[in-house]
Amino acid sequence: MSEATEEPAAPEIHPVIAKLTDFSDRVSPMIVKELRQSMRTRTFTGTFLILQSILGFGMLIALLMEGGNIGQLISTMVFTLFAVVAIILQPLRGVTAVASEFKDDTLELMTLTRLSSLRIVFGKWASIVGQTALMLSATVPYLVMRYFFGGMQLFAELSFLFAIFFLSACLTGVTVGLSCSRAILVRALVPLILIPAGFAMIAGVLNEGIEDFVDLFNFQRTEVNIALLTMSVVASYIGYYFLDMGVSRIAVPAENHAVRKRLVSLILLAVVLALLWVNPPSSVISVFVVLIFAVAIGVDVCSELAVSVPSVVVPFVKRGLLGKIFGRFFYPGWHSGFYLLTLLMLFAFVVGHFTFSEDVYGRVVRGTGLTKEVILAILGTFYTLLTPLLIARLLIKKIKDPFTAYIGVLVVCSIFLSMVVVFSELARSGSSRETFLLFTSWIPGVWMIMLDSGSLILMGIVTQSCFLGIIWLLLFLMANAEFRKTAVLEKMAKNQLDREN
Repeated sequence: MSEATEEPAAPEIHPVIAKLTDFSDRVSPMIVKELRQSMRTRTFTGTFLILQSILGFGMLIALLMEGGNIGQLISTMVFTLFAVVAIILQPLRGVTAVASEFKDDTLELMTLTRLSSLRIVFGKWASIVGQTALMLSATVPYLVMRYFFGGMQLFAELSFLFAIFFLSACLTGVTVGLSCSRAILVRALVPLILIPAGFAMIAGVLNEGIEDFVDLFNFQRTEVNIALLTMSVVASYIGYYFLDMGVSRIAVPAENHAVRKRLVSLILLAVVLALLWVNPPSSVISVFVVLIFAVAIGVDVCSELAVSVPSVVVPFVKRGLLGKIFGRFFYPGWHSGFYLLTLLMLFAFVVGHFTFSEDVYGRVVRGTGLTKEVILAILGTFYTLLTPLLIARLLIKKIKDPFTAYIGVLVVCSIFLSMVVVFSELARSGSSRETFLLFTSWIPGVWMIMLDSGSLILMGIVTQSCFLGIIWLLLFLMANAEFRKTAVLEKMAKNQLDREN
């Protein structure tokens, strides 16, 4: 019997080379795992090779062309292709980021390790953003080569390219956060919204001309710089909030992520309003910024499960009466979120009093007072947020996934709103259209159509005030009933603290 031939030993890698070609021990193991797995997939490899092939072929054609504005054509090609990849394709990969762990039944195993829910979700996000950064680094040389064709603003165009990358990172945060939902309905909505919106955004930039957008990144005008900074803060907040919302969806009930999310929201809201005050807009943008934050907070807090373990309320009970009052707005759950949304609604009215408008000479004036349009926008937005919450709480018993229930009701309301838009456009006479809109004003979102009709704004304020008052009162009674359960947990936490002392 012949002896088995021994396999040749693998050549040893020099320690210096191994250190340079491998990840550092300081990098999170979740990021290393995701990067190694994702960069071997056909999706990433195919996207990367197709992007490089089209860019290389386009550059070759540009080199063979004579005359014309060749440099501008190259810039348009580079920005368009990278925008399609970074704003549409890469964020779409986040839709299945955490959902794949649900499918493979591996999320519970990951939570048994030292990896927290925050590190799991952040690792998924960082992996996709890292792959986008790799595509960015492979795209920059083509843009630098365009410099030799003349007429290029190198710093401005590179800044515009990095702005696309930044927007991609924020959108990836949204999709990765939504992937933490087990409901297919929620994840299926992302492509239906992201793909048309992404292509519409790219088409709008191309229609207006890329040169106009590139000029904004020269950073030579103070008001433009403040506006870009404001939009960056808002975009960062939206990406972060959805990421943190996903973290709270897969975390154990003993973890409290509500305090961090809501405090960050309020701090960034204050920063954005300060920037808007320094650089006053020419309309009621400040009010709508508050509404953006309210919508982001509302979608999350209205779909949170109420606190169910005493350990969550212990840090609040330790601080006595002030801690309990603070907890009424920062306990996990929809009931405390309802209180916080009420405060935000009142705050929106205060901000609305100091909105900015242009006088007859075109000058921006502060503190013009509440206009009817602003009042209707505030009332309509909060009515749109609170109505699905009430419906979900009244009609759906034993809710296992409140987020899916809330989003489902919101989608149904959107379908009704679309039908109202179609039928209102079909109405020929102005009186019949106004009558139809008043009859359907109970549907969330109809207030946006009323803003187009000046004669309907006042009636819209009246109807939205009545509807919102009824909805708010019912939710207030339900929230107080939920807080009575929380009071029992507070007593249990207080007894536990007394025994420890």
